[in-house]
Amino acid sequence: MTAPLDSRALAPDLPDQETRLSQTSRVEAFSDGVMAIAITLLVLDLKVPSDAEARDAGSLIAALARHGPSYLAYLAAFLTIGIIWLNHRAFVDKIRRFNNRLHWLNLALLLGVATLPFPTALLAAYLAEGGPPAATAAVVYGLLSVATALPWTLMWRHIVRHPELLEPPYDGIHARAELRRASIGPLIYVLAVPLALFLPPAALLFYIGIAVLYALTSQGAQLGSLN
Repeated sequence: MTAPLDSRALAPDLPDQETRLSQTSRVEAFSDGVMAIAITLLVLDLKVPSDAEARDAGSLIAALARHGPSYLAYLAAFLTIGIIWLNHRAFVDKIRRFNNRLHWLNLALLLGVATLPFPTALLAAYLAEGGPPAATAAVVYGLLSVATALPWTLMWRHIVRHPELLEPPYDGIHARAELRRASIGPLIYVLAVPLALFLPPAALLFYIGIAVLYALTSQGAQLGSLN
């Protein structure tokens, strides 16, 4: 009598189901879709000056200048989502498998990305007015930015504890270097929030500066070695 075939022998490359590992392709496709929609929604808040605004300002150029803060808010949010996408692409390229915790942390990151058009619209609407409304809008933007940056830190912290999720030749040393890099964003955003209470335009420039910082290191800072 023939012995029953062992299902594990038929599929030796399948991971243990208890580990709940999954490939990165579906995570990457879903994340790319969320970011693409969020970055597209931002443009809906770019307003064209009306004829009345142009006449009141004296010229179309002057009317466009009055909308300058809203355009800066758009630029900050576009850069933020764009750099998140660049970093996320580099991140996924280094990950061999996702486990449950990494899935949830990735969803937390996408929650911040998908919500970013709201504080951007808020900032665009009230920044030019100045006063408490502008400060409130800038603080809301900063707090959401902190909430969006934190998942990066938690994701790399998780990878430090589980380096087996990384693609070779990436290892725990590289993960610790990326963790240090990921920790910079939340700290800078936290510093920018009090600034937003008193100088909302300066806080907005601060937010753009953070995006530029991560743009310059979107493929990962050379803080660690892959050896």
